[in-house]
Amino acid sequence: MIAIERSTAGSGACGPIVWLLALMMGVLVPAQAAELNITAEFRPSALDPTHNRFVNTTPQSGFCAQHPALCRPGDFTINTGMNVAQRRLFGGGTDPREKWYLGADGTWQDVTVRNADNHELKARIRLFLVGMHWNVGNDGSNAGGGGAASGGCRGRTGVGTSTYYRYAWTVADNKVVCVRSPRATTDRMARLSFSIGYHLETPNPLQAQDGQYTGSVTYTVGNAQQIDLGQGDYSDSELTLNLLLNVVHDFRVQFPADSPGVQLAPEGGWSRWIDHGLPPARLRQELPFHLTTSMDLSTKLLCEHPAGTGCGIRNQADDVVVPVDVDVTIPGMTNLRDGRPAQFTALSSNDAQAPRFTPDGYLMQRRSTLRFTAEREAVTEMLRTPGSHWSGDMTVVFDANP
Repeated sequence: MIAIERSTAGSGACGPIVWLLALMMGVLVPAQAAELNITAEFRPSALDPTHNRFVNTTPQSGFCAQHPALCRPGDFTINTGMNVAQRRLFGGGTDPREKWYLGADGTWQDVTVRNADNHELKARIRLFLVGMHWNVGNDGSNAGGGGAASGGCRGRTGVGTSTYYRYAWTVADNKVVCVRSPRATTDRMARLSFSIGYHLETPNPLQAQDGQYTGSVTYTVGNAQQIDLGQGDYSDSELTLNLLLNVVHDFRVQFPADSPGVQLAPEGGWSRWIDHGLPPARLRQELPFHLTTSMDLSTKLLCEHPAGTGCGIRNQADDVVVPVDVDVTIPGMTNLRDGRPAQFTALSSNDAQAPRFTPDGYLMQRRSTLRFTAEREAVTEMLRTPGSHWSGDMTVVFDANP
């Protein structure tokens, strides 16, 4: 009998000390942090079996949501909810932080994300666009004009009225300081809020377990920090980006029957043995099944009658056990242990030897085969006792979270 299982797979000396601690606590200013959630999801697609990328599911807001015609294909922004009050915009003077100004760290930041089982993935994120909203009108200096800023930033055309002005600057894969001067007559106090655009690189989700992966990266905000919007009073001194990557795999193993059975027999039947006494070279039976998966999996054996690193069948009369080899063929799968296609790959009851497979894409109803073989030595032993009955239960475990 062959069973199939699926696994988807918290005195007065004390007086001065207390007073000193109270004094120190009184002068501490805790960092104010803003947080944004960045979400993405992977689901396999029957319409695109080669699909192997996370899809951004973060709601768009900020500059590119307000002015999509001014953003390029692929541009994406989200509001930070942060602001800079008492921001001086001064056309005269020499302080660049009182001009149209942006200091930003556009380098790639590594982020480790983990699911509930502590399985890790490595991701990278970087700032590439900052959109700014001022509560003062443009003075005609067009801070958002293409190539308008020094320092390597390139602009999106600015828009506004007499009461507000919006524009965006792209940020190179570098640490940049970009400046453009407003008109010399400009000398106003303003309030500035901003949105960010990001590029996110994620690993191949086909090799990830199911579940939600979370991790975060924090940018410092303020004078000479990773995000610097110029002179003013900042609502927050840090901006934390929380990554929430959701992996929703598809995994099904379908056999012709709920409890499939295997009967070993020689190729061409038993007539050569019965009629001519010629022992068969081997006994074999194939068991077809269909596999649907978008993720890695491992396959191993659980045995009623262990035989070496595999399973066997037992003679009910004298408790002799002979081995039965089991292998699997899954087109479109590669054995990660040796890099070979999953063709006649031997299965084992030893966890350390169990093969782990990875798909070349989304496998849908892929016809696959388990093959059971008793080789010549096992056959010779079985034929020593004509009329004997040999049997044993073997469980093939398909583990979708190896």
